[in-house]
Amino acid sequence: MVATNYQVDISLHSDTVSLLIDGGYFLYTMFAIEMTNGTARPTIWSRTQNIMGKMTVEWPAAVSAYTSSSNIASGRTIRIGYETKVSNGQIFEVTAGGGGRVKIDGAKLQITVTNTTNTQFTSGFARPYAEEFIPIYAVPLYGNQTNVASVSPQILLLFTTKRLEPGTVVENFVQKPAIQAAYSPSLLVNVTDRETRQVAYDINTGWSWGDYSWAQIIPTNANLVKLLIKS
Repeated sequence: MVATNYQVDISLHSDTVSLLIDGGYFLYTMFAIEMTNGTARPTIWSRTQNIMGKMTVEWPAAVSAYTSSSNIASGRTIRIGYETKVSNGQIFEVTAGGGGRVKIDGAKLQITVTNTTNTQFTSGFARPYAEEFIPIYAVPLYGNQTNVASVSPQILLLFTTKRLEPGTVVENFVQKPAIQAAYSPSLLVNVTDRETRQVAYDINTGWSWGDYSWAQIIPTNANLVKLLIKS
């Protein structure tokens, strides 16, 4: 049976909760996708400062395809102009203005976006967050071009005091020169085998999850393009 929703439960000690709140930390989430394109970039999906002892990150397995007129650049927020639900094996056929229609007979286990116009767009997948759809990655969609990509079952979790809007392109959190902020190591969680994962976070000792193979620590200076845009 294909899961309709995935979930990560995060446990935090009361001291960690107080320190995160006092420090002005956000919890950010990002997703991995599978696509071969050196210009594709990951984006922030969600952020919250509602830090509690028990936190849940939940998201649908399904995605939408979108088009946008926003330029893809580190620190730039992608604003969706048009989005439509799309599934594996389907084709989102983009027409004038960035709208379009969804057709069947696409690549199996993949999602195809085909531009039928001479106009360049930014495109990618999106998921709902806070009552709107937020990009989970962005890639150029040139005139008369076809992009084929797949959703990856991985989510990245990070606490930082850096303020970023959902939909913002992020190549790495600690840039050169670094923005004055505090950053925790990230945790990359794979949800392929189960719909819910249980993890914990301590502000001094970091992430813990039983050292199972479905998660790994990611350093603060990691290249998120290589990590989250998987060939």
